[in-house]
Amino acid sequence: MIRIFKTGAHIRRTPLSYPALAPLFDGHIQEAETPGEADLYVFAHILDIENAPRELVEDWRLRRRPIVLLSEEPFWDTLWGRQPLARHRLADSSWGRLPVHQLTHHSSAIFRFARIPYYLLTNHRFANAYAAKFARNARLTPADWRQAFLQRRSHLAFLFERRDGAHHSLRWPEGDITGLCHWRTQVAQACRQGCIERLGRSWQPERPARGQLADWHLDKLALLDGRTRVAGAFENTHQPDYITEKLFDAFACGALPAYTAGPRHRVHDLDLPAASWLNLHGLSAARAAARLDGLDWGDAAWLERTSEAYAAAQQQLSALLGNPRNWLLERQRLQTALLAEFRSILDQGSSTWPELSAA
Repeated sequence: MIRIFKTGAHIRRTPLSYPALAPLFDGHIQEAETPGEADLYVFAHILDIENAPRELVEDWRLRRRPIVLLSEEPFWDTLWGRQPLARHRLADSSWGRLPVHQLTHHSSAIFRFARIPYYLLTNHRFANAYAAKFARNARLTPADWRQAFLQRRSHLAFLFERRDGAHHSLRWPEGDITGLCHWRTQVAQACRQGCIERLGRSWQPERPARGQLADWHLDKLALLDGRTRVAGAFENTHQPDYITEKLFDAFACGALPAYTAGPRHRVHDLDLPAASWLNLHGLSAARAAARLDGLDWGDAAWLERTSEAYAAAQQQLSALLGNPRNWLLERQRLQTALLAEFRSILDQGSSTWPELSAA
């Protein structure tokens, strides 16, 4: 049994914090009530380590138990962490510098999915919604999709957090990591052709914030289902293993996803037909917006190729996300990977702390 002490304002965002994943770690990991009872101290955000409670730091100085940053969010690792490639690092705190083991999308196999991306495992609502939506969508023929696309109320819809500012465009080329928040905001602002919808609290202040909704994902699917021809599905960060619900939501709602993924990005491992989604990787915001504006829905040959590819993608996604075995195997992979990481850290011991990476 591995005993952990979890703390920090963001601690609800780790694989160990979601009710849907809790059964994976029952009997393997036990949460300690105090730092002094723990084998590991676990944080989710670098800012939480910087604000580590005094009792934890005092216990660390006494017993030298490992400090772990278990971060599921590359956006945090880049914008605040500034060392997304490092497996080991020093982190400043109110009580001095602390050595930290980083378990992130880049540094750990925990988030390196085999079948289904990690984030979709964190709540059963994803599996339930996708099983129903993709079973429905898989019954539609290319001809059905051609007709559906032409009847949509909007040409483009964007539903993501509006974040301006070049400070969101941090890059680590050696890790294929790029901040996308500023870029995708510029894309959404630059599109002009046809009916363009910019949805959500960031663009529509009168709408409730995501945290105020009983089920933000259900609200999103209800809002977008059958609404638009193209949906902006851009992540907040380009990182090869980082795929959230955004791409799948666009497909589930019957929209052509606009995404960005370099050659090493794991979205390609889903093996979806290239014509079933729009890859804007490598384009400036202006050129990406121009490509979206330039989609010619009156081009019968292009629309036919797109609809055929789109119908095939829906069949593939239904087979992938509608099969409970795929979800079970991915959960087992996650369990094995996380426990292996924790045991490896414990086996190292305080006397074998590796040389700190400057990455």
